[in-house]
Amino acid sequence: MIYIKEFYIRIFGYYDGFMPFYSVLFVLFATIVLFFLFHKTEAYKKFRSLKMYDIIWRWEWRNEKVVSLWCYCPTCGEQLVCDDEYSHSKVLLVNKTTFFICKTCGDIEKGRVVGGNRSYVLKIVKFEISKRVANGNFENEQ
Repeated sequence: MIYIKEFYIRIFGYYDGFMPFYSVLFVLFATIVLFFLFHKTEAYKKFRSLKMYDIIWRWEWRNEKVVSLWCYCPTCGEQLVCDDEYSHSKVLLVNKTTFFICKTCGDIEKGRVVGGNRSYVLKIVKFEISKRVANGNFENEQ
């Protein structure tokens, strides 16, 4: 007890009988706050799949950023092939279409996005992921 009293006198210049009690309360409160902050951060990192444009999108989290984002077949689960040959139209946005095809299912179109190429589609999906995380409306969809 003498060491605790000397410690508080050296740090604060005086000693009050309740100082150790307040210190314990402060540490306990800080621990609880940090736990809930950490727990909230981990919750969104479990969100790693989303169904959008009739196909499954999967990704990984790295430092709060979406990485390795790609689409998968809702039927067989294999990666889809992107065909954005028709996305280079200069006439109208409606003519810009990106198709997602499953080679495993027999070259069947599984989804399409109107308005741009592969880069455009990935940006839209990342935006939707960010929006759901910000709103707290995220769950894995498959």
